[in-house]
Amino acid sequence: MDVFLYNGEISRKHDLEFVTTIADNKTSDHCMVILVTPGGDPDAAYKMARYLQHRYEGYSVLVSGLCKSAGTLFAIGATEVVFAPYGELGPLDIQLTKTDQLTGMESGLNISEAFSALEGRARDTFITTTLEIIGSSGGVVSFQTAAHSAAEVVGSIYGPVFARIDPEEVGSRARAMRIGEDYGKRLNLKWNNMKPGALDLLSQTYSSHAFVIDSLEAQSLFHRVRMANEAEMQVVMDLGVYARHPQRGLTLKKLDNIGDAQNEGEAHEEATEADDRHAEDRIQLNGLDLEAAVYAESLATSGDEIAARARSKERPGTAGR
Repeated sequence: MDVFLYNGEISRKHDLEFVTTIADNKTSDHCMVILVTPGGDPDAAYKMARYLQHRYEGYSVLVSGLCKSAGTLFAIGATEVVFAPYGELGPLDIQLTKTDQLTGMESGLNISEAFSALEGRARDTFITTTLEIIGSSGGVVSFQTAAHSAAEVVGSIYGPVFARIDPEEVGSRARAMRIGEDYGKRLNLKWNNMKPGALDLLSQTYSSHAFVIDSLEAQSLFHRVRMANEAEMQVVMDLGVYARHPQRGLTLKKLDNIGDAQNEGEAHEEATEADDRHAEDRIQLNGLDLEAAVYAESLATSGDEIAARARSKERPGTAGR
């Protein structure tokens, strides 16, 4: 299995470098990407994930640290999502530039949340004002008159707020918010790892762009989620901070094959066990040789004793002659 590390922002200037690196280093039918990113461009994330779907029979995303926003979109296209204990994904709400500001980003959900809050406040104010007018008049004022008066109150309070809303800006932001969901649907068609309704949850319902989606939360979103095995965790530990926190710039490289490392480890264990068995056999053989030597020595000793006894019996007869 090919293993790659991607640490950095996902952007259109990096997607070509990613594609080139994969093309130059592909040696297997399966791939694992250790992805550490604060997020970035959804177009680039979609293009990178699509390329892996095209080149490999399956690819896994190892979430070893922060993997937010566009990183989550990249993970949607994978056959499985693998978590290290520190790993976390994030919601798919698109980050947009703040209006009339050169720097600073805000969630694309802010405009929809603002509309929902204004709508709720205006409705509650209308109902409350209507009931208060009817109640304070002792029922003399009709509902129609009270509702008309309440509408004027609501209009005077919330009219200036709604007048500041630019319909064109609202429309463009609404279209931008659909990009994560649209790309997610297309990426999920390949291996169908998303559970029903999970895309809506990721793109619309989480309360914060920084919301932590850990392995337990991910199990409610993905069909195939697991914790990293021992060999994968060893790679994460060897990478250190590069496997946990996004760094400045891009770190993109191919790592040692985890599958080869596992095979080498198993071969080493088998060789060690064979050596141990061989050593035990040598000990047993040495033990048998020792027993045979002792037995031979005992036979030799017994023979010497018999010969000595025979000689001692012959000596008296010889003296008589």
